[in-house]
This record gives sequence, C-alpha cells and structure tokens, in this order.
Amino acid sequence: MIQFIQNIVRYRYVLHNFVVRDMKVKYRGTVFGYLWSLLEPLSFVGIYWFVFVVIAKRGGPEYPLQVVLGILPFQFFSLVVSGGAGALVGDAPLIRRVYLPREIFVVGQLVSQMVVLLLSLIVVVPFMFMHGALPGWRLVGLPVGLFLLSLYALGIALVLSCLQAVYRDVSYVLRVVLRLALYVTPVIYTLDMVPLNIRGAYLLNPLVIYISLIRSSVMNQSYPFDVSVFVYGVACAIISLWFGSWLFRQWIDRAVKYL
Repeated sequence: MIQFIQNIVRYRYVLHNFVVRDMKVKYRGTVFGYLWSLLEPLSFVGIYWFVFVVIAKRGGPEYPLQVVLGILPFQFFSLVVSGGAGALVGDAPLIRRVYLPREIFVVGQLVSQMVVLLLSLIVVVPFMFMHGALPGWRLVGLPVGLFLLSLYALGIALVLSCLQAVYRDVSYVLRVVLRLALYVTPVIYTLDMVPLNIRGAYLLNPLVIYISLIRSSVMNQSYPFDVSVFVYGVACAIISLWFGSWLFRQWIDRAVKYL
C-alpha cells in the first residue's frame, strides 16, 4: 500500500487533469451545468418527504435534512464504486498508449466525485437553518466520516475495476447490489429507527457507521453508536483500502490484457 500512496502523490498533477476533464465532460452541452448535481439530491428529498411525511405521516420536521444527509454521502459512495469499477474500461485507449500507474484512473474517479460532493453540501445549509440545526463541536466528525467513506469506497472500486475489465457483467450486477445497499443503509431513515434486536447486525455494514457519523456531525446530535463501533468502522476502511490496493497489484496485468 506504500507504493500505492507514493504513486498517487507522484502523479497528483495527472489526477488534477483527470478531475478537470471529468467535470467538463460530465456537464458538456447542458444548460444548467453543475446545478444538476444539486437538483438530483433535492428531487430525491422532495419525493421521500412527500411519501413518508405527507402521505405516510412518518418522520418529523427534521426529516428533509436527515434524508439529504443520507443521500449525498450514499450517492458519493455509489458513484465512486460504479465509476471506479468502469475506470479501466472507460480509459482503455489512454491506458494502451501512455504508461501511468493504473490505480490513478480509479483514484481519479474518487477525487472527481469528492469535488462534486463538497460542492453539493451547499444544499445542506438552507435545511440546517430551516430546522435550527446549527453546527457545533461535533462538526469535526464530518471530514472524518467522509475520509473513512472514501477509503472504504476506493478499496472496493480497485477490486471491481479489475473484475469489470475481465467480466463486463460486473457493471450490471453492481447496479442491483447498490440498489439493495440503498435500503439496508440508513439513507432515507436514521439508525434510531432500526429495531434494537437487529441493530447490532445492522452495524456490521460499515456504510451505516459512516453515514450515521456524517449525519450526526452536521446535525450536532449524539452519535448513535459507541466507540467500539467507530473503531470497527475505521478498521473496515483501512482493511478495504489495503486489501483493494494489494489485490489490484495482483490482478492489474491480467486485467489490462482484456482492455
């Protein structure tokens, strides 16, 4: 993993160029441009608010803020994993012509989505003032949660990028898995709503820990888990990146042959 980190630092300018390229390509030819990154999560919030609050009479006044703080990090995770999985296939012509550490193409997806996420957090501010959720000392947990979520997503993306280069069916399976993950992760609900008798099993999913940490940090609420659960989340993030970078080094030569 040391070599993995060294390659990222050494080729940081290439990463910068990848991010600029991705942002230009993503919004090329659109009228609203970057605003689409804000409108998409807001549309989800509006739909879930109407279904759960207006129709089902569930959730409280803070529900829209809770939902947007679940949707944004989960959307970031989903895009990093799916985009990273297809990074090698998508940049196959460049990989054949120029030598760069192959992991740079996957990390580029992470950095691009992180830029979009940080800009998208602007939509959280009006909800915070609307519901009086003023930031407090717990806000320090926001960068921690985003960092752990990034490590966890990157480790998965590294493995899937090699698999998808060899087996193109991976992208179709991944869509189904991510859709299921949306409902077994507290995105449109909070961890407090999960029954106590299954909450322990629920916390085995690291996404539950990261998203709950981000949500509680922004809303300045008590964290819904103890220190041991947080340590478990940190371990999952580190192991994911370590295992993903190690497996990537083992498989990348074979994967490139299929590009």
